[in-house]
This record gives sequence, structure tokens and C-alpha cells, in this order.
Amino acid sequence: MLEQEYDFYLADTDAGKSIHYSLRYQVYCLRERFEDPSGHPNYLERDEYDDTSAHFIVRSRVSGDWLGAMRLIIAPVQKLPVSKFSSVGPANDSAIARTKAAEASRLCTLLPTSPRADFVTRANQTQKAPVSSCHRGTLQTSWLAIGLIGAARQYCLKHEILHCFFLISDPLARMLRRLGMEIEPVGSPCLHRGWRRPYIHNVKTGYQEMLKRSPELYKDFCRPTAYVRFSRYERAEEALPLAACGGDHQPIGLASSF
Repeated sequence: MLEQEYDFYLADTDAGKSIHYSLRYQVYCLRERFEDPSGHPNYLERDEYDDTSAHFIVRSRVSGDWLGAMRLIIAPVQKLPVSKFSSVGPANDSAIARTKAAEASRLCTLLPTSPRADFVTRANQTQKAPVSSCHRGTLQTSWLAIGLIGAARQYCLKHEILHCFFLISDPLARMLRRLGMEIEPVGSPCLHRGWRRPYIHNVKTGYQEMLKRSPELYKDFCRPTAYVRFSRYERAEEALPLAACGGDHQPIGLASSF
């Protein structure tokens, strides 16, 4: 489903990053109000971590709309946001502290959502069943999230980043585990946009449970072309449709616990 319906990009140009920041503005500033819109007069949500981040965006092949975004903040563990908001055990582990690490952050989509458990159930079904329209948004949102995480994983592997951190709610952590992602708590809960807990994930070995539980999902997730560079998209298009991430879009959808 991922390859057939969506294109995932590493936003490696200014235009690609503008799409990424615009998506974040629509969800984090306008919908969720996590950030003050007046602090972003250019309608692009940015912060101090973006200069050391890899930015990802996803586009619908059917509509051409930009639907979601996520970033990987790349820095020593002690300089990641997860260490700012919580006490992270591995920060004192010399082996991890000496290597590059990443933190998944600002995961968001512009799709309507319903309970995440619906996707988990369907992902583990052995037979395909018709998907009602009321669950279509949930299914799409979950696929986008999985695709963005898969793109980030491939980026980490290419750049020899072994450990990825998440600062997420316990319900989201349980959902990721049910999908087969192996994450481990590494610190105490903290209050940051609700209660969150820091988790660590090995991007190289942390998907064996997914292979066991849902081979088709694992195959889609680990596909060799999880993303392409946005600069390649720019070369293929004479004019970048920046309006695709603005215009009449309503900022509805998922602002994740990342």
C-alpha cells in the first residue's frame, strides 16, 4: 500500500523543507495549538533543532497533496530534546554517548483520525476485508506514520545511526509494540504536552517481532526505497506546487505524541 499510494521524500532543499515546516504549522500551531501561531508569522513552524535534523514529507500519488511530515533530530544523546524533558538512562552509557543518535520528532498528518487500535487490528489480519469510509482516515494516517518511520529508519541505517529515541505516551508505545516495533523505556515519565516517557529503539534489529506478526507489513516497511530525495522531485517538476500544502487544507489530523 505504501509504494502504491504515497511517495516519501527526504526534504533536502529549501523548497522541500518549506513544505515540511508548513505542514507542521498547520497541525502544531493551528489545529493542536501546541505552538503559538503568532510566533511563526511566515506560517512555517520551526525551532532550534531543525538545523541538525533530517526532514521527511509524504505526498499522495492520487491527489498530489502533501499529507504528512516527520523529522529526525541528530545529535549526541545529551543534546536531544528527550534528554531535556526527561532523565534518560542511556545518556550515561559511554558506548551510546560516544555515537551519533537520533530522536523522532514532529510526526504529523493532515488526515482525519479515529482510534489507533483499528489499524493495529487490521495490520494483523490474515485476510483483507473491506474498509468502511469512517475508518479510511485512520488507516491512511497509520500507514503514513509507518511509512515516515520506515523512511527515518532507512536514513539512520545509511548514516550509521543505530539508536533512535522517542518521547511518547504509553498508549502510543503500546501501539508501536503491537505493530512489532521493539522499543524499551529508558527514563522516567515527564509532563510535556501530556504525560510522556522516553524510549530507545535499535533501528537495525528492532523489527523481528513485526516480521513474525505481519510479514506483509514488514515487507512494506523495509522496502529498499523507503524515500527519495526531494531534489530529485524538483528536477522532475518544472514548478513546485507549494499551494499543495496550503490553500484550502483544513488542519485536521494527527499531531503525534513525538
